[in-house]
Amino acid sequence: MRETMPNFDEFNALTLKFMGDGVARHVSQIKDEVMQLANLSPEVLAETQPSGELRVRDRIAWACSNLFLAGLLDRPSRAVYQISETGKQLLPEVGEQLGEKEFAPLPKWQKYLAERSQKQKGKGVGKAAPTLPDERETENTVLEIVQRLNRGLADDLLQRLREGSPEFFERAVIRVLRGMGYGGTGEGSNVEALRRESHTGRSGDGGIDGIIKLDALGVQNIYIQAKRYKQGNTIGRPELQGFVGALHGKRVARGVFITTSHYTAEAKAYAEGEAQDRLVLIDGVQLANLMLSYGVGVQPKQTLTLLEIDEDFFE
Repeated sequence: MRETMPNFDEFNALTLKFMGDGVARHVSQIKDEVMQLANLSPEVLAETQPSGELRVRDRIAWACSNLFLAGLLDRPSRAVYQISETGKQLLPEVGEQLGEKEFAPLPKWQKYLAERSQKQKGKGVGKAAPTLPDERETENTVLEIVQRLNRGLADDLLQRLREGSPEFFERAVIRVLRGMGYGGTGEGSNVEALRRESHTGRSGDGGIDGIIKLDALGVQNIYIQAKRYKQGNTIGRPELQGFVGALHGKRVARGVFITTSHYTAEAKAYAEGEAQDRLVLIDGVQLANLMLSYGVGVQPKQTLTLLEIDEDFFE
């Protein structure tokens, strides 16, 4: 079982070999079958693109497109591919990889590159045209830019949390948990209700900074410890043991420890060992990402809608 993602040239070769039987197949079927042939580990199969699409399926789609542009696959109908006569002739020579070097002599590939180069010149772009379909490349580039901007925003969120008061931070983490669905929705979603029902934040609270219902009915409660630490100040095992002790004293089964900083290796080992199933740790990076995911402390700046052909509509 392979533990690394095959590169584009490897998927080109694997896809052409799979299509060598001459059967016409829909691209979705090709993705399913070639995924199996690649014999990838569950971890590799689970890798995703910025768009959320599985990376392996995206690369197989690229392979179909590349092979079609090179004239090695025909497309008898929309999203359906079949090996061409040129593909059949080249097939016996295909090894583990099939890429630009092998495509270069093929007339259809040369025509494709010439057309792309002409389009680029028409747009005033002086560099050579890319050798892969730029629609997918552009989409992933845009999504990666959005992710990079959001990473910067996450850093700003953490800084704001560190600069706020301890009480504000405690209420903020409760908002995040409620945004994730804990405690249900409705009145408890507004700030005043959070202060009244969920925020403790008082001296002598036994290490408990907040309480939130595990479900809308309030059958079980989750106790929260929130530490607003500066970058570099880490949470160690003693702090976690103190919190678990407070949970035990209140006969509570579960707790969430949240910080704007990080946890030491010993603290993580304790949470994953002795305190397993009783304690969940959320560090600063995770907290900021949760705030972005659930819209806590942020708002949309601009919404872009990326459209694509609905293949089912045309079948």
